[in-house]
Amino acid sequence: MEAMVQLVDIVKSFKNQAAVDNINAEVKKGEFLTLLGPSGCGKTTTLRMIAGFEEPTSGKIMLDGTDVSNKSPYERDVNTVFQNYALFPHMNIFNNIAFGLKIRKVSKKEIKEKVTRALNLVQLEGFEERFPSQLSGGQKQRIAIARAIVNSPKVLLLDEPLGALDLKLRKQMQFELKHLQRKLGITFIYVTHDQEEALTMSDRIAVMNKGKIEQVGVPDEIYERPKTKFVADFIGETNIFEGVLKSREGQKAEIELKGKKVVNVVDDEEKISDIKIGEPIAFAIRPERINVSYEEVDGINVLKGKFKERIFVGSINKTVITLESGREVIVNEPAASTLPLEMDKEYMHIYWQMQDGVVIK
Repeated sequence: MEAMVQLVDIVKSFKNQAAVDNINAEVKKGEFLTLLGPSGCGKTTTLRMIAGFEEPTSGKIMLDGTDVSNKSPYERDVNTVFQNYALFPHMNIFNNIAFGLKIRKVSKKEIKEKVTRALNLVQLEGFEERFPSQLSGGQKQRIAIARAIVNSPKVLLLDEPLGALDLKLRKQMQFELKHLQRKLGITFIYVTHDQEEALTMSDRIAVMNKGKIEQVGVPDEIYERPKTKFVADFIGETNIFEGVLKSREGQKAEIELKGKKVVNVVDDEEKISDIKIGEPIAFAIRPERINVSYEEVDGINVLKGKFKERIFVGSINKTVITLESGREVIVNEPAASTLPLEMDKEYMHIYWQMQDGVVIK
């Protein structure tokens, strides 16, 4: 698929400190790409450079094949939706949405048609005469989106647009935004620090850390096969084990943990071949991939530990187990199938399949 946005060797420095450090990325036409990362990782600065509100220190920004690095925001066919809505309080909803069209001197008939269509798309028909102060937070956000899409931009940039909403409304808006993006076919670039939001909405996710992109991939790839410790730890919950590489054969790695316990991991052969025998190696396992037993378990990937605590979280129970090595492991189990606590049992065992361990840098 053809690229709509290309970031080529982009650097943005403030007082000789790189906020964005030589990133390269490509966003396809009609794609929903999310820039995900903690506060200060450079995601909003990247979005602002695409919008034209910040100029890159070096590198190129291509929009639909044209270099727009030095163009003003109004010269780029992009619109931005902000977290604080940025609606004009003295204008009614019709005039808020129509503002950009009037600047472009679009005819009154076309303005009416486009505003009506935009309101229909965000399901707020009949709100034309209201003012922003008369709307709820969710309604204001929809109006901000309607104002952005009414100009039919090539790219819509969204900077944590759902951050000010309560949890239930936020989740509802996630699905509505994704549905709207598919209906419109506009390229969306979305910024958030919320991992669940990114996994729910995105076609692809670019995980950022300290001004760099650590991994780009579809949501299930980012979650199931993280490439680095940061991605594994930042996306959802995970258990990270560290040891040394004892042996390897193709996709299989034999790893010695503390206490001389040996476990096996099956992962990408090229990734494993980069590590030499005797060198440190780390791997991650998601809490839902680990099984628990009070009885002895046959197999290689079995570790013994003691029950520490169990936390009920709606549909799942989180069980914390302290291993013989002293490290704690989290196991997630469906609440209905969780083993009853047997307090007379001194030890419990955790075990997992070889392919559920993911080697990380």
